[in-house]
Amino acid sequence: MALSTNIAFLRKKQPLAASMPARFSSRRAYAQTFAATAAIRTLGVVSGVLAARLLGPIGRGELAVIIFLPTLLAPIGELELPRSVAFEASKPGDLPLTLSATSCWLAALLGVIQAIVLAAILPVYLPADKSHLLHDSRWFMLYLPAAYVTAALMGSDQGRGRFGRFSFLMVLPGALYTLFIIAVWSTGRTSPSFFAFSLLIATILTTVVRVGLDGDGSPFRRPDPNLARRLVTRGISYYIPAIAGFVLSRADMLILVRIVPTEAVGLYAVAQGIALGQMGAVLPFVHVGFAAVAREEQPRAALIALARHFRLAQVAAVGMGLFAAALTPWAIRIFFGPRFSSAAGAAYFLIGATAFWGMGLMLEQALRAAEHPRVGIVSNLAGLALLVASGIPACLRFGIDGLAASFMAAEFLNLGILICFCVFWLGMSPSEFSVLHRNGFNELKAIALATATDICQKWKSRPAR
Repeated sequence: MALSTNIAFLRKKQPLAASMPARFSSRRAYAQTFAATAAIRTLGVVSGVLAARLLGPIGRGELAVIIFLPTLLAPIGELELPRSVAFEASKPGDLPLTLSATSCWLAALLGVIQAIVLAAILPVYLPADKSHLLHDSRWFMLYLPAAYVTAALMGSDQGRGRFGRFSFLMVLPGALYTLFIIAVWSTGRTSPSFFAFSLLIATILTTVVRVGLDGDGSPFRRPDPNLARRLVTRGISYYIPAIAGFVLSRADMLILVRIVPTEAVGLYAVAQGIALGQMGAVLPFVHVGFAAVAREEQPRAALIALARHFRLAQVAAVGMGLFAAALTPWAIRIFFGPRFSSAAGAAYFLIGATAFWGMGLMLEQALRAAEHPRVGIVSNLAGLALLVASGIPACLRFGIDGLAASFMAAEFLNLGILICFCVFWLGMSPSEFSVLHRNGFNELKAIALATATDICQKWKSRPAR
């Protein structure tokens, strides 16, 4: 009942073809996406702990095998279609009904093709000792079309500035999955298959909810071939820098596995786990910043919006980096034990790399929204070249600390190239990218005060029990 009420509320408040307002509230969008990110992290910890406790090491490993390929492919296999849809939806005027239908059919087709291909190669991929998981792994491939359709339709929500709906849908799969785990736990029938099935059903139900929010059934209309061609073309132009960034973000581990002993890989993995915890602080700026820049019709206005949201992301990235660095010795000692204390040096470098990565990702996404996607290819490939050229000798000489330092330098170069492009090619001032900019502190103060006021008002207006 509660879920259907939420759907009705969201549908009523945000009609599909409503005209887009000239601006959306950045503070509200950030508050909603930050809350969603925090909820996702919390639910991830709860579901992860329950899976480990209830399944044990062997069962948890089997669950990982079942869900590995689809969950790995989902972020990189969607060809950046959601961002392409978000850009299309950000334009002024009424939202075309054909956009929802076209993006839905494109996403479903993409997901079905990839699911069939993966299902066909699974017998080759799975080793003999895991062949008993083939059946479960195959039906879990339905995850791909469901996840792609949801992401594509959420792209229109992002482009229209509907971050309440967008945040709700971000949290919903994890919330349903956690509820299903608890329900399965109560029956005593805990198995990797049940856990995988729970995740699949949670994803499919989220797709049903998102389709249901378009109350006039527009996702099932006839798609527009010209619009489909435009979405795919733009998505591919976004996809190439996205893949370059993905390779850069994973290349350090590929180098490490080839060079150092297994124990050093474990230490590096611990350092990564500490550093990556701060990613959630930057992702809201990626989502909101893209939409804010894409909806600006004038190039200069788009660049002003880009710089403003970059300054905000800069504060979050640096602030969370310093916080994570301060907690690193304590976190290693408490959560991992004294045996992992030698991972601290690499953790500090990776924390810096993650801060640069977050700022670079936000700026690159904003430049895509400003119709400058190619610079991301150059910046990520340059960072990758530096990582390979310096990371291998540094790892041989200094171990995991040397590789982590090279990775931080690579992410710094990536960010530096993006900023230099904005300064020397787009004519922006270097001061626009600093939080010390004359408007920087005023923007932060205004957003912080407005957010706090909004939270207080909602708290005071809550219904009495």
